[in-house]
Amino acid sequence: MIINLWDVLFFFLAVLILLSALGVVFLKNPVYSALSLLANLCITAVMYLALMGAPFIAMLQVIVYAGAIMVFFLFVLMLMNLHKGEYEDRIAPWRFLFGLGAVVLFVIQVVVLGVEWKGWVKGGSHGVSIGEISHLIFTRYMLAFELVSVLIFVAALGAVALAKKKL
Repeated sequence: MIINLWDVLFFFLAVLILLSALGVVFLKNPVYSALSLLANLCITAVMYLALMGAPFIAMLQVIVYAGAIMVFFLFVLMLMNLHKGEYEDRIAPWRFLFGLGAVVLFVIQVVVLGVEWKGWVKGGSHGVSIGEISHLIFTRYMLAFELVSVLIFVAALGAVALAKKKL
């Protein structure tokens, strides 16, 4: 059995992505959790660039998610104005649910994309145009695209619910 370098790189990056995702869910300090999310987004961009040969998607990942969404999250963290220990008290009952949600999203991703990733990993540019990418996003992967927007909306609602002060 010959070990393919691209497979090794994929699994190495996948482990890093999984560890940083677990850090997002299980780190107690919200700032460290946000930094773990930033690491996750950047490693995902590396995977897009190195394994899929998709520099456009990698740059979108960095600009939109690692840039704009992280600014949004950090703004929410500042809005919460939590004192030491207060965050843990608010998040403790929900921690298991967050972990379960992460596992469910991972399983969905494996089911939807896991079969196709081997066809994507070529180790070079595929010559795919932005038009072809947008056509795929808005036809074949429309449900996944919309689910991501719903996920971001639910995350914003969750942040507001956590920021809400008890009367």
